[in-house]
Amino acid sequence: MRARRYTLLILLAVFAGCKLQITSSVGGSVTSASGIYNCTTDSPCSIDIIDIFFDDVFIAVPDVGYEFTEWKRQDFGFCGGSAESCALSTNAFAPYPALMTVLGGDKTFYLSPVFETTDDNEEDNAQSTSTTLPGSIILIDVPAGTFTMGGDTVQNDAPEVTVTVSSFKMSEKEITNQEYTEFLNAAYADGWIEVSEQQTSDPCGTYSENMVIGAGNAPNSGQIFLQLAETGGCTSGGEPEHIDNMSWISFNASVGAFELLDATKSDWPANWIKWFGAYAFAQYYSVSLPTESQWEYAARGGQQLQYPTSDGALSASAANYNGDTPGVYSANGHSVAVGSYNPNPFGLYDMGGNVWEWCQDFYSATFYSDGVTDPVNTSAGADSKRVRRGGSWNYHSATLLTYARASDFENRGNNHFGFRIVEN
Repeated sequence: MRARRYTLLILLAVFAGCKLQITSSVGGSVTSASGIYNCTTDSPCSIDIIDIFFDDVFIAVPDVGYEFTEWKRQDFGFCGGSAESCALSTNAFAPYPALMTVLGGDKTFYLSPVFETTDDNEEDNAQSTSTTLPGSIILIDVPAGTFTMGGDTVQNDAPEVTVTVSSFKMSEKEITNQEYTEFLNAAYADGWIEVSEQQTSDPCGTYSENMVIGAGNAPNSGQIFLQLAETGGCTSGGEPEHIDNMSWISFNASVGAFELLDATKSDWPANWIKWFGAYAFAQYYSVSLPTESQWEYAARGGQQLQYPTSDGALSASAANYNGDTPGVYSANGHSVAVGSYNPNPFGLYDMGGNVWEWCQDFYSATFYSDGVTDPVNTSAGADSKRVRRGGSWNYHSATLLTYARASDFENRGNNHFGFRIVEN
């Protein structure tokens, strides 16, 4: 199969940036002719392009029972629609000073293969659910733009900088219990997850609860994705929280399926989600978690809003949060159905409050830079914490500010941790 060569001279914008993100999907991986890169669902590749000597060919390698159909068509994607190997080169930049100047930029481009099952594998996959996003998920178009990111935070970790964001789509609402249950059943049928009873503790006691754990070819196999919590949770001070904060997803071992414990909670946001579980959902459906810059840009609604509400103001009628004072025990607080409050100007619901939302980025207090495009922090740093945004039902108003930052370990996920997705 001959390679489709993209000499990165076609447009100034085509490879002005310095990063290539290669994310493989279920059914295969991506390797390079040089042998340097091997990009899988578990280990996506993030490649810095810094000079004119980058020259490599990327090859989609299907797993047994799958075939490579094409490179995904996406904004700022390479080789979209082609079924050939994808060759990328910067060696034509040298005669062009303008291109040499922008090579040092911060643009991110994408290369993603599409794999489909073969006819021979169709019977083996008869029990699998389609990897098409659940039909209830609505993706909202977020236009490209430049905005002021950051603001005055307690941690002094969000200096105001000018950031440009390419267009993308974002899920209108937080991922719900029903949608995550659909994912779990599909992933279970595909061997991506298993369920194991494990002991866990919090300040209120020690419990044995079922954990959903990555398995097989799932990204971060062996890590816990979700705790099927049977309690409502517990504060750091040892106060029990409302039972409605339990996980409303259960595993029925007798039939080998995940079920909702209460159908009336189907449209509540999925909670107790660890970063690994949010990331696995995104990878399974060939979408992404939002970058921190995408999240804040979307939250501001194109209007530099202070709070991610319909008009930038915050009140009990605009979002689900826990007042203005930090650390107040909320005995009756819990998440509510997604979309219970008016959307922001981009048409996005619950960007503030309800549940915290995991982002793609690793957290760094010094990551922000002025004048960049599509930044994403792929450097784990000393503690490998991931960004979460938006506050939640049991957090105070300052955490709902569009520029407020928070972070946590990838293996953390309690009764107010959820997520939404983007499509680039």
